[in-house]
Amino acid sequence: MTSPAQARLVHMLGMAEHNVTYEQARDLLDHPDPEVRRSLAARADLEPEILYFLAQDPDVDVRRTIATNNATPEKAAIILATDKEDDVRIDLADRLARLIPDMPQDDRAKTWRTVHQVLSLLVRDQLPRVRRALSEALKTIPDAPHDIVLTLARDLEIAVAAPILEFSPVLTDEDLIDIIKSSPLTAPLVAISRRVNVGEEVSKAIVGAGNVDAISSLLRNSSAQIREETLDLIIDTAPMYPTWHDPLVNRRNLAGRAALRIAEFVADSLLKKLAERQDFDSKTTAALAHIVHKRLANDQEAKVPDELDLALDPKALKLAADQANRLASQGKLTVSAVMRLAGEGLSPQVIAALARRASLDVAVVAEVVRAVSPKGMVAVAWAGEFEAEDAVQLQIKIARVPPDAVIKPRAGGWFDPTEDEMEWQLSMFKDSAAKRRDAAA
Repeated sequence: MTSPAQARLVHMLGMAEHNVTYEQARDLLDHPDPEVRRSLAARADLEPEILYFLAQDPDVDVRRTIATNNATPEKAAIILATDKEDDVRIDLADRLARLIPDMPQDDRAKTWRTVHQVLSLLVRDQLPRVRRALSEALKTIPDAPHDIVLTLARDLEIAVAAPILEFSPVLTDEDLIDIIKSSPLTAPLVAISRRVNVGEEVSKAIVGAGNVDAISSLLRNSSAQIREETLDLIIDTAPMYPTWHDPLVNRRNLAGRAALRIAEFVADSLLKKLAERQDFDSKTTAALAHIVHKRLANDQEAKVPDELDLALDPKALKLAADQANRLASQGKLTVSAVMRLAGEGLSPQVIAALARRASLDVAVVAEVVRAVSPKGMVAVAWAGEFEAEDAVQLQIKIARVPPDAVIKPRAGGWFDPTEDEMEWQLSMFKDSAAKRRDAAA
């Protein structure tokens, strides 16, 4: 039961024009009504010691109020950063992000160390939801600490990494290139390709990664800077990737030479659109008109490649093999990394990653995929030291083996074939790859 004096204090607490002294606030810290303590926690005119004490209040809403109060001392934020309730930590992340740009220059030296300590706790939070909130809060802040932003950009949860990768002005081109080289997954590469004013070296790195969706997104980014030689690399393999055709045709400042190369493989509708552009010189315009006339006369329509054609394209496999070698040299081509890549479906990147893990030529794994061979894929998984459950997924997702033909492991163990049988399977596909290479020579 509250005393008359406490009742008067509670009445004053609800009136913004009334100041609350240190002694009055201290008398309300243990008030039985959480609403009273929440009202106290929302005030900006209290001594830091009072707010510090409220950061440990048993009521979660009191702690959430303290987390959002700009007057809360940084030392209290350290306590809140390890709060058992994720909502408290999320509110704290949002407030700190709002606080950073407004921190006076003369205060940074004495407060920055504590703020950085709090951010370091939040960026390592076990719950992706908290790290995602921090990422969203920091993604557009130019004064956000570089090490915190870079940690978020490398987060394995794409919902955490993507906002930073796409929007953060803190990341340098060197940061982005390093991330591109260390991550074959589609979502991070696509996020980078969407950035405003992607630099020429970053564009080159995206193209070098050979990720189809990322290159498509880069081409659709009108602000992306792409050198002519980088665009030439895209055009070299573009016939295999229809999703690139429309953004190529609509690319601004397209050189006439590049336009004529594009005209040779795009569909009729895009060819006509290319020929109707008004920004080419007269020689290019005439040449495009001739190609249109020739195409219509011969009724030629470009062949649309299927998923297997795209995955087995030799140029794409070479690019993917180079990337797999880089990842392996950095110790990043782990089983879990390859399985995350396999979760995205059949691609040159996953074929190259499997080959590198299994110490096989990429052409050998390509033969396994081409043959839709369950035994062959189990042998590749065995050579790459994958788990039995992983081998099942690789049969289904990468070798495209029908569910009723999938080889299943023994209960609690590996598969029935012996090591000699595994080696024989690999030897057979090595021979097949060699014959295909000889035939193409």
